[in-house]
Amino acid sequence: MRLPDPSRSRALLLGFGTFTDPGLPDLPAVRNNIDDLARAFTSPWGTALPDEHCVRERSEGAADLADPAVIGSRLVAAADEAEDLLLVYYAGHGLVGPDGELYLSLPATSSNPSLVAWTGLPFALLRRTLANARAHNRVLILDCCFSGLAVDAMTTTTSVVAGQLTVSGTCTLASSPANRPSSAPVGARHTAYTGELLHLLQHGTDDATEFLTLQTIHDHLVRALPSKGHPRPELRNTQTIGRLALARNRAHSHAGSGIGSGTGDPAALVGEGHRMERLGDTERAMRCYREAANAGRAEAMWKLAQMLEREGNRAQAGLWRSKAAEAGDPTAMHAVGVSAWHTGNLAAARRWLGKAAEAGVAEAADDLNRLLRQSGRERREGQPQSQQFQAPGWPEDWEQQSKGSTWSGSS
Repeated sequence: MRLPDPSRSRALLLGFGTFTDPGLPDLPAVRNNIDDLARAFTSPWGTALPDEHCVRERSEGAADLADPAVIGSRLVAAADEAEDLLLVYYAGHGLVGPDGELYLSLPATSSNPSLVAWTGLPFALLRRTLANARAHNRVLILDCCFSGLAVDAMTTTTSVVAGQLTVSGTCTLASSPANRPSSAPVGARHTAYTGELLHLLQHGTDDATEFLTLQTIHDHLVRALPSKGHPRPELRNTQTIGRLALARNRAHSHAGSGIGSGTGDPAALVGEGHRMERLGDTERAMRCYREAANAGRAEAMWKLAQMLEREGNRAQAGLWRSKAAEAGDPTAMHAVGVSAWHTGNLAAARRWLGKAAEAGVAEAADDLNRLLRQSGRERREGQPQSQQFQAPGWPEDWEQQSKGSTWSGSS
């Protein structure tokens, strides 16, 4: 069991709650569904996706109608970028056209069966994009129904819908069976299915261990929703993806770490991260550091940057290295100064090396003196910097420099 790699995962949240066709009742709770799910998927206690990796698409009025082309471009972009997890969520009305094909409603979708295909988002396009995505794990969550407006023979509709919900290589969670409408209680903050899902992600359950896997989530919803009078949800095509988690179980306590309980102390998380590193559990160590880093712990930001660098994720490593320096980690300041020197930004290099030297990093003081001597020599000789540029090693010696530093504090 594991959580997805946030840097290699993407989520697209689609939700439409206001419709121009009087035959499609408004769903005010959908807006809250999208906002609160985004918060759960980007929170350190959840999937911990970077905010830019969790795209929201929602519309509330006729002046802000969703463009199928925009949705398509965002879905294709997410499918191209995601390597570990690609998650797509949709909330709204599901419709069946006269040809038996499924459509997802947009704000301007018509409930007239003859116009559904012209005004809705064909489910086949979504299914095809998911089936062809390169992500190792693909998850589709549908909080909608595909019944009532379709064809006369309900058994036929049921079989057609059920078959179309099976997307090759994709785990599909559906809020209700094909022949029953989904539930959106009047006045509730969320629709029934998404509300129960959010409650589980936010509070956890005593019936699960450390992780809330897709199978665990579904099993919980199967018990909870029918007991409250809502339709029984469905899960299709899990294969091994059922062991992939979307969050830690916040009701499950970890001795000494606080992870999963929602009350983790950043300092304790850093200590747990160090312990996990010593044990060789890099995935757990990175999760500890990321949670502490998101809580503002500079030391954790620097450790996270080092681990990402070792994994070859230089873009994310550079981001966390800069955040660590801004948050006051002297070793990160030194590293950012070296990076600036390496790329020729001497003003930034002098600034960060100076800050690190003032904080007691001996190597930073040496590098700063070396930089100043080199700059002075270049001015005297009138030679371009590119001819005499000689920066410290990049980036292989940073970890060795950090071990040699006398600094041992925290933010």
